[in-house]
Formats: sequence, C-alpha cells, structure tokens
Amino acid sequence: MNQDQPGPLEQLQALAAGSMGSAVIGIRQTEARSWRGFTMRLGELNLVFPFAGGFEILTEREIQPIPWATRWLRGITNVRGEVYTVVDFADFAGLPGVTSLRSATLLKLPDENIKSALLLERRVNLRSFSEYLAQVDDMELPPALAPAVSVVLEDGGERWVVLDVNALCRMATFRSIAGTPDTVH
Repeated sequence: MNQDQPGPLEQLQALAAGSMGSAVIGIRQTEARSWRGFTMRLGELNLVFPFAGGFEILTEREIQPIPWATRWLRGITNVRGEVYTVVDFADFAGLPGVTSLRSATLLKLPDENIKSALLLERRVNLRSFSEYLAQVDDMELPPALAPAVSVVLEDGGERWVVLDVNALCRMATFRSIAGTPDTVH
C-alpha cells in the first residue's frame, strides 16, 4: 500500500466528516479504536454503510409501482406522510432483484433531498469494525456501485465494501428514475 495514502480508518473518518457533515453519529471511536456500520449482503458482496444519523429500517411493505420507471425502481411508499422512492438495490447493482416483499427489508437513506429507501433481500445489521483492517485493492465490483465505493476492507478473512451513501445519492444513474423501453419493468 502506498505510504502517502491514509489508512482505512482515516479514509472512513474523512468520508464521515466530509460527506455526512454534522449528521454523523459515528464512525464511533472508542478506546479500542473501532467504528460501526450498517452491514448487508448483496449477492456475494458484504456491504457496509458507515453508521450515521438518518438511516432507518422501515416496516412499510406497501409499495406502489410507478409506470415507465426504470426496472430497479420498485415504486413509492408512504413513510409517516412523506413519499419515498423504493430502489431494489440488487437490481440497481445489476444482480437479481428482490423476489419476495414479505422477507425483504427497507433501509431509508439519510439523504432528505431525494427521499429514497433501499429494498434489500436480506436483513440489515449493525456491526463494529476494528481500526486495524487491511485495505484491499484487487476486488472486482459491480460497475453500478463502483462510483459509490469509498474503500474495500478485509476483516477476519472477510472482505467488506464500504459505500459512501452521499456519493450513491449523487450518482446520476441513481437519481435518474425514468426508464427507456429497454430498462422498464
């Protein structure tokens, strides 16, 4: 690894400080120098969003489809009187989408400008990570997610793709929900 590059913890701290501003509750540092993140599986990938205020696991299951929207936009849902778009995150990443809403999880993103929730096939967990993670440079990522990846880490033999939620929410492909004839449901 290049000596001039900051380590994984410094990259995560910079990510949290720069992109999430005052809304950041963590990357929490304790005497053990650890940080926490929301973890999920997407296909074979272990993903983590650094823990920040504004994320919420939703119980809503009623999703209204939007005609002519891109295929990965499953529709909209009402969250306490506000309308949120529901993105099938696996489908957005180019993987098979969620098959059953009964077991799916909705994770509300903290970006209030776009009001969006990710539809996930599996549960979301909160996990602590050690400061002493190895950075990985040779991992192949889905092209749709690559612009939102801040770093790939290794912890206990597992690789973790750390996503920058604000970078994700700024991506033109994520914000552009209008479908074309070859990209709609």
